[in-house]
Amino acid sequence: EYVMEEAIQGDFAIVKADIADTAGNLIFNKTARNFNPLCAMAAKTTVVEVDKIVDVGEIDPNQVHLPGIYVDYIFEGENFEKRIEKRT
Repeated sequence: EYVMEEAIQGDFAIVKADIADTAGNLIFNKTARNFNPLCAMAAKTTVVEVDKIVDVGEIDPNQVHLPGIYVDYIFEGENFEKRIEKRT
């Protein structure tokens, strides 16, 4: 006997990436690489906010963390507030 858990599929994934090209290929920064690609692959619709959008071919194919096939919408964010917690 066994218990089979079915996969969860979300309707939307909203992820943050560092660099994207116009085809939707993404490069994540640091720990965002751990779960953002998995969330994007599991969702029906993926929306990505990026720091910088470049032209197709400017990203080395070996550096792509998530192919554009999983990305539905991309927008370039502005005025990011990067909070850093510090122990005092």
